[in-house]
Amino acid sequence: MSARELIVQDIIAVLENAEDPRFGLVTRRPFDPAQLSRQQFPAVYVSTANEVRSDITQNGIGGLRESTLEVQLTAWVNGFDIDSQRNDVIERIEEVLDADRTRNGMARSTQVTDINVDFDVVEPFGLVIVVVTVQYVYQRGIA
Repeated sequence: MSARELIVQDIIAVLENAEDPRFGLVTRRPFDPAQLSRQQFPAVYVSTANEVRSDITQNGIGGLRESTLEVQLTAWVNGFDIDSQRNDVIERIEEVLDADRTRNGMARSTQVTDINVDFDVVEPFGLVIVVVTVQYVYQRGIA
């Protein structure tokens, strides 16, 4: 399995085990928030996004490469106090990811680098997109 996939799986596992707030749903499958029950909020859709790669060594197979991977966390909240709920979700995501910035030894660094609030979503829903940047090194041929 690739380092990229292991990193994303670690992020999902960490989010699934988060408390206060506990995420009702953490998935890599797109979903319609209107189809979720109240118990499934806050709900997070996890997707890998952009990645920038560069060589560290010039060797062919087996050479080292460095990567900066963006993972997009699309978080939905539901109910009253949407702004407060979005803020709680952002804080919780950052706290749980900061507990192990190495993604269980797979990464050099993990950090929340961008937060985008979608104000066009109609209540009772709220949406925030949290971009997480993960820097890691891998061996060519074992990405």
